[in-house]
Amino acid sequence: MPSDQKPASEHPAASVPTNVSATPSTVPAKPPVPTSSSPGVSTQPLSSTAAAQAMPLREPKAIDISRFNALVGDWQGQPVTDLKRLFTKQVILDDTTTLEVETITVPGYIGITDAVSVTDPAGNTVSGHADIAKFLARDGLLICTYQWHKERYGVPIDTRKPLEPELFQEAFIKNEGHHAGAIVPAQRVDQTGKLIDSFGTFNEPNDYHRGMYGKDGFVAVAQRLVFPTFVTPEQARGYTNSIINWMAVLNPFAQFPKDYNGGDPTHVSDRVALKEFLKNGLLACIGDPRALTFFNDPANKTYCAEFMFISLNTPLYPFNLKTITSLLDGDSFKAKQVMGLKQMQNSQQANLLSQKTSNPEFKGFHISMPPVPEDLPPLDVLMAQNRQTIAPNSLPLPPFKISQVIRRAFRTLLPREKYGDHKLVDAQARLFKFMKPALLQQLGLESLPASDPKVVSVGQFVDQVSDQLDESYNSYAEFDTMVDGIMQKADEMLIGAGDREYFVPPRIYVDLGQNDGDDNLPQGWGFKLETVGALVARSIIRG
Repeated sequence: MPSDQKPASEHPAASVPTNVSATPSTVPAKPPVPTSSSPGVSTQPLSSTAAAQAMPLREPKAIDISRFNALVGDWQGQPVTDLKRLFTKQVILDDTTTLEVETITVPGYIGITDAVSVTDPAGNTVSGHADIAKFLARDGLLICTYQWHKERYGVPIDTRKPLEPELFQEAFIKNEGHHAGAIVPAQRVDQTGKLIDSFGTFNEPNDYHRGMYGKDGFVAVAQRLVFPTFVTPEQARGYTNSIINWMAVLNPFAQFPKDYNGGDPTHVSDRVALKEFLKNGLLACIGDPRALTFFNDPANKTYCAEFMFISLNTPLYPFNLKTITSLLDGDSFKAKQVMGLKQMQNSQQANLLSQKTSNPEFKGFHISMPPVPEDLPPLDVLMAQNRQTIAPNSLPLPPFKISQVIRRAFRTLLPREKYGDHKLVDAQARLFKFMKPALLQQLGLESLPASDPKVVSVGQFVDQVSDQLDESYNSYAEFDTMVDGIMQKADEMLIGAGDREYFVPPRIYVDLGQNDGDDNLPQGWGFKLETVGALVARSIIRG
């Protein structure tokens, strides 16, 4: 993630067993995902070839393509003919020009299946959990965005005409990201009675509990957290463990909104709101009725990606007795009650959390609440101790603004830095003219009448931009300068009633994990995300 930290190299959030590599992995035949050139965080390669080979990160040729196509996610799409092109979109610029644009870069594929054992393409019985468990042992947790690239494989983006509303919203604005969740370490007993390393998930709503989001046909892109080297491996693992603890506490009480596709605003956008949310989570888990009322308030309901966003910002408040006591206004009795629930969960004793959750992996005590050092400082305190300057009310992982949503969508599908052609600029102008319905949905305004001032404002913005894009420019640099000026105005012109200022779409985690030098993305601190691979069913992987 772009950061304002001073230069330092990085390491993943791991304090791991000696039999598991503690360095990131890559597929030897393919270079790692490009890293960001943002100031403050070193972007030196994080792994060696030997370490890469130790992790089960598979090349496309290891995937049985016929088995892959036989699995169905949300719907049956066109057969995938080349897995290397799974995340590639065909963008039609005019009658003679079609671009092949890679919208997501992944370094390889990771096997995961809900079943403890599956049969691979060669007929061998293999573990459905072993591959993903190795990544979890190294990285602590994975933040995953589930993609519709498989379902919509081969469907072109034809910029010569208005796109169908769903295609515009899902493929262009969201880059096919339709759900975000976390995969965390777990343990379970296999068919032989042996205790094995496994995985569980946290999602919102919390009945989306299975590793492949319910079906082997889904494909997800996984990100890990990477910290600067002044964060020790023990501290890094402490922060990822703390995130898991907060997910365990919040998940049973957080409520999923009915309108989660643009109509539910991102409420937690600074530390004040984050602290309030976490404090109520602690109070809810010890039965405070006022806290339960807090989570039932529509303003405090959280959709899938927003729950991940809140959880990823919790390193500001490590899940230890000292911090919990502070969050509870110094009430040590209540803080010890909370820690007692954790002890009961880890002792596999029924408790309020296990009873309230709809997550069968947590209810069945497969997911524990891992240890967090009592002396682990809040992440902002650790930054200050290492002479890092950060804004007082800022979050480690900030949300998108609407201008960033728009610019990232265009950069992903029509990357002018790669294809500097006037045809691409013309296509961008046409797409922008088609954007009004998608913007209204993104801003939660689609149900308002056309005469409503907010709807009128959106129309005026689109018209203004379209007029400017129709003008001739002497150079691409001049065109870029014009676009920069438009985007600066977007956040002022497109704010609805003050509750649509920030956005956390599922794609944000992949966008940040790509580290592709996009300075337009939210500027965070303390850690960055890094794409580690695409998750596919273990049964389709050879070997």
